[in-house]
Amino acid sequence: MTRTLNAYKGLTIRNAKVFLKDNMAVFLSLLTQIIILGLFLLFIKNSYVDGINEALGELKDMVDKADIEALVNSWMISGVIGTSVITATLSALSVMVSDKHERIDFDYNASSVKGSAVVMSYFSGAVLCSLITSFTLLAVGLVFLSMTGTFLLTVTDILMLIGLVLLGSVSSTLIMMTVISFFKKDSTYSAFSVLISTLVGFIVGAYFPVSQLGETTQTIVNLVPGAQITGLIRDVLVSPAIDNIDKTLGGLDGGQFKTVAEKMFCIKLNIFGSEVDTGFMLMYSVIVIAVFLVLNVALFRISSKRKD
Repeated sequence: MTRTLNAYKGLTIRNAKVFLKDNMAVFLSLLTQIIILGLFLLFIKNSYVDGINEALGELKDMVDKADIEALVNSWMISGVIGTSVITATLSALSVMVSDKHERIDFDYNASSVKGSAVVMSYFSGAVLCSLITSFTLLAVGLVFLSMTGTFLLTVTDILMLIGLVLLGSVSSTLIMMTVISFFKKDSTYSAFSVLISTLVGFIVGAYFPVSQLGETTQTIVNLVPGAQITGLIRDVLVSPAIDNIDKTLGGLDGGQFKTVAEKMFCIKLNIFGSEVDTGFMLMYSVIVIAVFLVLNVALFRISSKRKD
């Protein structure tokens, strides 16, 4: 048992180091977030600030510009964090495909290291890399909110964000491992990685709120586990900004701004024509983790029998 645990620990560190020491791989894992930030600063921010002012109508003079920017900035950061738990995981799991492509997994099979320790090391290494990347981006995002005077989060909110990043990293890793376990060549993985990295920003609503799409499309997109995790992160980050503006208005709008803003910025996701709350999103994410955990165990057992 001790030998297996030491092997698992060593392989986890090895897998994480292989990814983190590859500067190009780390950069590519952050490429989606860089694109989101660029689009936000160049195009998205001003359009949403204008949209919020339009929604406020005659009451816009009551709301401070910083409060509006707090809402838009928080929405942007939620998209960055929501995509990072996916793209970082995807990039970190390239080690698993590379080991197959270079036949390093043959060395593992010929050694006394148990297959379960190898598989778990890929999982732990990917989760660790995802956490390092996502926590770094989260810290940068919180510092950005603080520097721009738009920080409205409590200590409880920050702890919730940390928990959600962990939940998202575990969920993304289990899902991606299920898919990537069928890849044996780096070229196949690279094509898949480019596809997912391109789509993930749209799926989680990082480029524009999914609420702008049709109901059928919203349902399809929101059923993706990553969208549920991002919805939870968005609720923690964006809700305080919406509540702050609603408090400033003091009910003069009859609560209309809060209702419109929550729908516009996807605080609640639309699935099959009904809005789901954070309780559903959390339960959905936990169920997804359980399902893909079972799938990964099943795939490992099948692959082990084939090797035998």
